Amino acid sequence: MATLAYPLSPARTFRPARRVNGRVALGAGLAVLSVLAMVLGLSLVVPETQTVLQATRDLPSGAVIGPDDVTVVKVRMPETMAASAYSGGMADQVVGRRTALRVAAGQLLAPTEFETPHVSVAPGRVQVTIPVDPYTASGGQVGAGDTVVIYASPKQQASIASASILVEQARVLAVGRVDTAGSATGSGAANGAASNRPLWITLDLDETQGAQVAAAARTQYVDVGLVSTGSGSQAQ
Repeated sequence: MATLAYPLSPARTFRPARRVNGRVALGAGLAVLSVLAMVLGLSLVVPETQTVLQATRDLPSGAVIGPDDVTVVKVRMPETMAASAYSGGMADQVVGRRTALRVAAGQLLAPTEFETPHVSVAPGRVQVTIPVDPYTASGGQVGAGDTVVIYASPKQQASIASASILVEQARVLAVGRVDTAGSATGSGAANGAASNRPLWITLDLDETQGAQVAAAARTQYVDVGLVSTGSGSQAQ
């Protein structure tokens, strides 16, 4: 009987799975970490976009700013630098003011580039500024143009009977407030928002009253309250 001969297939060779080179993996990991570090570093170094006011043309010293002389731009700059410039929403505080020095086209506008408004004081009158809090200034409702009474009481005594009237009627010229964002602002306009906390008020007084109020503000508790202006309604 004939024997069928089958060709023998070569034995299969089993190769172990290829291992990833440790040096390659380490290098790839370091590359990824380097990219992440660079991205993080750029986010810390590159400042955020700030909205500020910029001059649209060359302005000589003494020029009165018009609406077309300023524009709102967005630039990348640190917050500390942006704080020294006028923000994009402050155009109404720039238009109509006079420059104190030459301003180049494209230059960011800052308070240092404008003349300080001259304050006119009548003969025999003084303007005295004192610190206040809402509870010492009619709940914070005092505003420029209001008429107030000024009280003083010794710091050693807390009884109402110890308070005395320093000035029966004084006109408020300006109120400094802290806005809802926490920055200090000065206003010579009417009452600010009720949410704004007053920091100080400037009063129009005669010289004797000015001396009394200035001294009391340093040594006593001073309160100011809105009073009637004589028209039958309370000043607002």
